[in-house]
Amino acid sequence: MISYIRVLSALLLVSISVLLAGCNSFRVSEDDVNKEVAKHLSQPQQNQIQLTVDKNTLNLDLVVTSAHIDFTVRDGGLVLVDLISKMTGTLTAFGQQFSLTTKVNPSFESGVRIEEDRLYLVAPKITKIEVEGSSFNDKILRSTLGSLHDDFEKALVQYFDKHPVYVLDHSPFEKTAASLVKDIIIKEDSLELSLF
Repeated sequence: MISYIRVLSALLLVSISVLLAGCNSFRVSEDDVNKEVAKHLSQPQQNQIQLTVDKNTLNLDLVVTSAHIDFTVRDGGLVLVDLISKMTGTLTAFGQQFSLTTKVNPSFESGVRIEEDRLYLVAPKITKIEVEGSSFNDKILRSTLGSLHDDFEKALVQYFDKHPVYVLDHSPFEKTAASLVKDIIIKEDSLELSLF
């Protein structure tokens, strides 16, 4: 029985090698990545962010409600991301504590890396942060986030270091090819993963 499994495994490995020999790259579409991210965001999430303002620490909960990812060849290839998120927490300003719940919509650009069979965003750089609403708390948060740009960017880096945007496990081909990826090229509307 064991020798039968070994023979079957060897035949499967040879078959996959022959299949892969005919192609030296494959693509992951922008649509597929956006679907994967939407699926991940539909699950319960707990994202704690700590920001520091004038020696005061803000403990905030950030829930990302939607994300749109766009691949572009601009500047040698970038991943452009627009998030819509809800932030809750407590903010100390003017000697008083304010509870806040508001929408925070950061936009950023990043690169992409592969680790085992997972694709991660790398080195996100914030290009814009919008705080929705016109209440007093929103205005305070809007002015505070301007000075917290770097801290917020670090929080995004930590988040995307832990959470992949795509896992190469949607087909036997993807699973096998994942271990052979040597380079990722960001194309318009897709990622090209070069093998060998």
